[in-house]
Amino acid sequence: MDTLNLSAGILVAVTVIYWLNRRARSRGLPIPGPKPHPFVGHTFQIPKIKTWKFFEKLAQEHGPIVRVTLAGDDIVVLSDPADAEELLGRRSRIYSSRRPLVYAGKYMSNNMRLTLLPYGDNLKRQRAAFHSMLQPRVIGGYEDMQYTASLRLLCDLVRKPEEFYLHFPRFPAGLIFTMSFGSRLADDGRDLAAVQKILMDFVIASNPGAHLVDSFPILDKLPDFLSPWRHEARAAHQEIIDLYGRLSRDVKARMVTEPELECFTARLWENQAKMNLSDEELYFIAGSAFAAGTDTSSITLLWFVMAMGLYPETMKKAQEEIDAVFGSDTLPNFSRMQELRYTMALIKETIRWSPIAPLSFPHYLDADDEYKGHILKKGTTVISSLWNMHHDEEEYPNSYSFIPERFLQKGPTEGDAADKLGEGIFGFGFGRRQCPGQHLAAKSTWIAVVRTLWAFNIVPKTDASGNPMKLDVDDCTNGLTSRPKPFPVDFVPRSAAHLETIRAEEARI
Repeated sequence: MDTLNLSAGILVAVTVIYWLNRRARSRGLPIPGPKPHPFVGHTFQIPKIKTWKFFEKLAQEHGPIVRVTLAGDDIVVLSDPADAEELLGRRSRIYSSRRPLVYAGKYMSNNMRLTLLPYGDNLKRQRAAFHSMLQPRVIGGYEDMQYTASLRLLCDLVRKPEEFYLHFPRFPAGLIFTMSFGSRLADDGRDLAAVQKILMDFVIASNPGAHLVDSFPILDKLPDFLSPWRHEARAAHQEIIDLYGRLSRDVKARMVTEPELECFTARLWENQAKMNLSDEELYFIAGSAFAAGTDTSSITLLWFVMAMGLYPETMKKAQEEIDAVFGSDTLPNFSRMQELRYTMALIKETIRWSPIAPLSFPHYLDADDEYKGHILKKGTTVISSLWNMHHDEEEYPNSYSFIPERFLQKGPTEGDAADKLGEGIFGFGFGRRQCPGQHLAAKSTWIAVVRTLWAFNIVPKTDASGNPMKLDVDDCTNGLTSRPKPFPVDFVPRSAAHLETIRAEEARI
């Protein structure tokens, strides 16, 4: 008991000193925000459920730049894209780092996860490895894989439409798995379930305020018997290494008998010494490519499905456009991508209407800065509220409604159509921490959406009385990313001719 009381006393004393020091540093910071509680700031005011709605309310009350604190650590939330582009884009030299996270970074990821790396040499090494696979000129070489993966999606929807909530995440997962590890994702679903659990654990653990130790790093000084969270984080780390390590070592073993094996992980093994990567760093890079590609695209596709169930008129307009280019005997491909303007607008509206990461991933300020008369101290966390940006009523009137016409471009589209997907929306981030895989994600999402609309009508399921069942856009997961929870829709083949085309194409793979 004496040891426990002594530890508690030391913790309280150090926390008070830490908070007073932070408060002294932040005096004169003229950024509006809600009134904090003594010592802990807004730690217990920020909800863990739908945090973006909390910041939406703060923006309405205090304006587009809002400040909150977690035990003295400043968080600045941006709701105007012009502010985000200036700070995170044009001033990216000092706004591109990450706040050190004890739980998700130090223990869960062993300081090796790309998303959490501070700006510096390690980040540059990992991003260079990613870009070797994800640059646009390389992506074109993966179109056959995208065709095969999207065809499997159609076949799965034909056979078991009731399991669509599994099929859509499996589409990008299977594609990225093949690109990363040079083999097909196992049909038993174990690897997919494992990576989804890893992602969900990480998303929850990284949310601001998710763990007190990230707000009060002094808690990391406590011994293990007073820190059960530490054992939990280490166990999560071991799960990650078990999965990513097994998949990566399997590639290394196959390289001996398959010298021509071509995949992302094989390139990493070949260049491991040149890139100065430890085995564990290599596991994280390879596994993160698989995880990130699986998560982001699958969330967009699930929100697309819900939107089609809620807004059938937009689905019909897209289908009419697709039908004018691809008949029932021709499976859509990338050759006429630029002609499907309404469908591209529909995809952009999906990303705007319900962004994958409503609050984006936090940036970390490496030096004191001044902006619009505001003082931003070194160590400030800066978050872009993509939710607020995408629901700005002046920029997107009737923003809570799904209206693809707001993105409909007139006249010919020049350049790579996939590059247009990020224009006018902010789902891929800002500055030097922009998503490195956005071109691949754009093309993969496009082919899945177009082929799904070509093949199926997406309609709400009916209850015992024959009435359409409710689709609730507010019933979604929480954390840094947000996906709809399972919802009741059916996939109805549009014609026997469409089914015959799918079966004929399946016989060729």
